[in-house]
Amino acid sequence: MPICPLTGLPFEHHELERRHYERFGFPVPEIHPIARRIQKQAYANAWDLYWTTDARTGKKILSCYDPIEHPIVYDHTYWMSTDFDARDYGRQFDFSRSFFEQYVEMVAEIPKPNLVILSSENVDYCNNLYHTKNSYLCFNTLGCENILYGSGVFESRDSMNFYNCGKCELCYVCVKCLNCYGLYWSEFCVDCNDSKFLSSCRDCTNCYQCANLSHKQYCIQNIQYSKEDYDRILGEIDFSSRRETEEEKKKWSTFLQEQPLQAQQNAGCEDSTGVWLRNCKSCIQCSSLTNAENCFWVWGNNQAENSDSSTVDIRYATNTYGAVSSQDIAQCLWIEQSYSVLYSQYVIQSHDCFGCFGVKKIDHGIFNKNYPVIEYEQLKDRIIGHMKETGEWGQYFPVQHAPFPYEKSSAYMTMVVEFDDDPKIVENFGLRRDVSREDAAVYQTISASQIPDSSANVDDSLIGKIFACEETGRPYSIIKQELSFYKKYKLPLPCISWRTAIEKRYPFFYPVPHAARCANCAVLICSYLRPDKTTRRLLCDACFSTLML
Repeated sequence: MPICPLTGLPFEHHELERRHYERFGFPVPEIHPIARRIQKQAYANAWDLYWTTDARTGKKILSCYDPIEHPIVYDHTYWMSTDFDARDYGRQFDFSRSFFEQYVEMVAEIPKPNLVILSSENVDYCNNLYHTKNSYLCFNTLGCENILYGSGVFESRDSMNFYNCGKCELCYVCVKCLNCYGLYWSEFCVDCNDSKFLSSCRDCTNCYQCANLSHKQYCIQNIQYSKEDYDRILGEIDFSSRRETEEEKKKWSTFLQEQPLQAQQNAGCEDSTGVWLRNCKSCIQCSSLTNAENCFWVWGNNQAENSDSSTVDIRYATNTYGAVSSQDIAQCLWIEQSYSVLYSQYVIQSHDCFGCFGVKKIDHGIFNKNYPVIEYEQLKDRIIGHMKETGEWGQYFPVQHAPFPYEKSSAYMTMVVEFDDDPKIVENFGLRRDVSREDAAVYQTISASQIPDSSANVDDSLIGKIFACEETGRPYSIIKQELSFYKKYKLPLPCISWRTAIEKRYPFFYPVPHAARCANCAVLICSYLRPDKTTRRLLCDACFSTLML
């Protein structure tokens, strides 16, 4: 069994994986699938935004690119329009130089879009959004409205501090919840309403601090109460008080430690391994995958077939990050409604592209130049032969040329969760460190301890002030819509920044399946949490279903 030179982890290649790479003519990778994920994630900004200047108009705009490193940025609305044509920066391929050297050089000259926002409105402080409106500090979000501080959210509205949730409304601090309404401080719940502090519950209403319940009402810590007693007990808790809420969180945490944990959470799957899988067939070691077939080591996919990449509505994709409604793509980044694309980034509604960046509605393009079909095929074959000679063929874009430093990229999430941010492993990858100034040093901040304990005792005077996070010192502010939410639903104001709150949920974003054994039947299973990072009893889906109360 080979050992990954970057992570030190042993791994083996599944036959499905071998056939997949053979289809693209790539050699089988010599590094662990987690290492491949980290290489791709190095090219994605998780949730950092910077103030910069539109290089075309001089207008002040937000950008996912640090203006010191990337000063030439255009507003995304212009960049996405037909007025901007990246083919103006096209060049001939030079066979005396390596592919990556030339590609990086070309990309450096092409203006970048400040943000990736499609068909959305009033979302100026967001990135990677589709069909979303009236939202603030949201990332990787689809079809949402009035969401504050969210990541990985789809088809939801009027909610805040929301992570990997879908089809929810009026929810607060929830992780991996679906079809819920009025749910607060909860995780892994489906069809739950008007409840607080729930974990892995199904179809529960008016429940408090419960875990692993199904079809229940008026329960507290899994004990049945009458409606009158339930209302009386909860009525004695002032949830608008930060002090009281923190005490309730401690009780919740203690209670959870005694509850078994559904380690896989798979449903409707056939011949598949991984975690958080729904309606999947013949998928190997995947996570957060829905309606997929013949995929391996995929995370965060929907409607995928024959893929090892983080994509939506995809057929035949390899070593690609952020592709939508595309097929036959390999070694790519941010591809939309395209096919037959190799070694390209930011390609939209195009086909037969090789080594392109930022092109829209083109075909048979190499290094942003169009070619007749026959000439394109001949030149592409020559470049592939050249890349094989240089050892570049089958490799992803070098991480040292990623547009974001390690700490600002999505790779940081995976490295923290899987390897505890081991500096030796970071060094093995060649990930470049962030040497920018600390954000807190730029602002005149106020201690978060000065925020009143209860939201009932605050007014609009807090809006616009910049507070220092109690845990990290990061600056953060409270906006008007946020304050209105706290006061309307009687919730406490935060003493930590939104960024710190997101980091606390690192393990729940796109987890890696970990090998474990069911504490009940001892069968080998996958766990979305590292077994060495939890003291809770891990159960397989079958044993967990028999214990659902």
